[in-house]
Amino acid sequence: MKSDKRKLLFLVIITAFYSFFWLNTAKAAEPEVKIKDEAYAAKFVSQSISDPITITAGETTTIKLKFKNIGAVAWNSSGSRFISAYTMDSRNRVSVFKGSDWLSGKQTAKISGKVSPNEIGELAIALKAPEKIGEYLEKFYLAAENYSWVKGGYFFLKIKVIERPKPAVSEPAGNDFVVKEKISNSEYQAKRVGLGKKQVAAVGGEKIKQILTLMNKGAAVWQKYKVKFVEPATVASLGGPSFADATWTDAQTALSGEESVTPDGFLRLTFNFRTPAKKGNYVAKFLVEVDGNELKEIEVEVPVEVIEDAPENYQTPIFSEAVEAFVPRLTEEPRLRVGINLDDDAHMQFMSANDDYIISVDGETKGVLPKNKIAILRYKDGEYSFDGGGLEFSSPQYVRLSPQSDQHAVFTVFNLKRAAKWVTAGDHNHYRGAVEFRRGEVDGKFYVVNDLLLEDYVAGLAETSNKVPIEFIKANIVAARNYAYFNRGKYPFFDVIANTYDQLYLGYDSEMAMSNVAQAAKDTRGIMVTYNNEIVTTPYFGNSNGWTKSWKSVWGGTDKPWLQPVKTGYDSGRTKKGHGVGMSQRDAAIRADKEGLSFEELLKYYYTGVKVERVYL
Repeated sequence: MKSDKRKLLFLVIITAFYSFFWLNTAKAAEPEVKIKDEAYAAKFVSQSISDPITITAGETTTIKLKFKNIGAVAWNSSGSRFISAYTMDSRNRVSVFKGSDWLSGKQTAKISGKVSPNEIGELAIALKAPEKIGEYLEKFYLAAENYSWVKGGYFFLKIKVIERPKPAVSEPAGNDFVVKEKISNSEYQAKRVGLGKKQVAAVGGEKIKQILTLMNKGAAVWQKYKVKFVEPATVASLGGPSFADATWTDAQTALSGEESVTPDGFLRLTFNFRTPAKKGNYVAKFLVEVDGNELKEIEVEVPVEVIEDAPENYQTPIFSEAVEAFVPRLTEEPRLRVGINLDDDAHMQFMSANDDYIISVDGETKGVLPKNKIAILRYKDGEYSFDGGGLEFSSPQYVRLSPQSDQHAVFTVFNLKRAAKWVTAGDHNHYRGAVEFRRGEVDGKFYVVNDLLLEDYVAGLAETSNKVPIEFIKANIVAARNYAYFNRGKYPFFDVIANTYDQLYLGYDSEMAMSNVAQAAKDTRGIMVTYNNEIVTTPYFGNSNGWTKSWKSVWGGTDKPWLQPVKTGYDSGRTKKGHGVGMSQRDAAIRADKEGLSFEELLKYYYTGVKVERVYL
């Protein structure tokens, strides 16, 4: 028995020794570099594909890494000190994963654009896998070209190169997908988990709402998507049956958008198509394209029976045969600053449960408030003060709190009470993005200034009911997006106020309670109304008395040709509610319900001579 115990003790010691030895030799040590200038400093934030990054031999995958500039100077993609990454261990070796966008075999592409201190920059690295199967560890270090290594700029990528898959063929099995042919990039694979309409029987020209739900079964994170019909639905150019709806982007694209979908995550796609005009039997075929890769293995075929010819006045949507590439008017999603009145309350109680928040004054970082820690911000005798997370200071300048990693992070202002029982119970004091506590320059009142992305703003609006037709909600969201964008800079230090003087914005609580409004914002992302190629203001109101009014007749000044009187028949005999200019919400909701009008058709009716277009992705 003692001998057995000695043997066991010996095995434990030997095992512990080898475990210690293996852990200390296998750990990837950070390369030693000489930091010439610590004003160049970075902090790793995230990467678009988690380790290990799986790539099929011979194929290319682009990974996007985000770094925060925690130094004192801006990073630029131009000039002599641009930021890129060099290979490490051994230093300046030629990487077997060199992609087409690399500057050389030892140097990646540059971090794009200008990245000021406290901002986040993106480094995109195209990785072309070698033919040799196996696991790789690629080490890199950020550098300011021909000047200094970037402090904190070390990072590594774990990469797994797998064999090229053999072409797969299988038969239909219930609701599962049918593999018809091998797709070009094995990083992008999907499984169909839901389909709203599996067959259709309807009158010609009838609008059909389809819902397709996919599961990401590949290794890549999806970013952009398109729903494409297999054959272009252009009667004028092809002479065939058309499934096209006026909401489509072009003759093939029923829906396009942007959403980050991680592996094993789900993508829910809602789009419209029309039944062909003539009586007969047809098949509507469509598939999904993700980041330029067609998911041909989930091509969908829906049998369509047209039981009766379309009405004589039905017009099939016509698209040009040549589909021009979409070039967005704006290169990125705008931000909006919303003023939320705290009345005479000269303090703000802040906390975020989602993300750490960077504390700054006049662009200078003071520290970081960890999530779930409360901070108290006050104003007294011309001084702002901050107390929270172990940090305490005062300044004549206002304090700004910005999410460290997630620009959609949610925060709470505990002493903000905004009752709106018709939306949901509670104080409506949860919002997304960044925040400032400021005293009004003109009125002397105190404000929470919510600085956030425009799409997060419109998703948090409570300008309409959650129960009205979805196409009307979309039209209202687009009009509200236009209004907010057009009115940027309206006030001294914010763009719009959060009450009905501008638009009723209740933030995250409204977004959660009014799911149809949030979905409408998502479905119309980046879409605005334009007139003569300009983004214009699009007022709306409760209801008219049978006709809307022109801009000039209500507010004077220069007339606006897109804001002219139009008939609102469903409002006839009612007492006017609101200013009467632009879209009548009541009339539009009834038109969407009784006439089946799309949000584009509604907007073009109330705003004369306009276009409805996507101005950013």
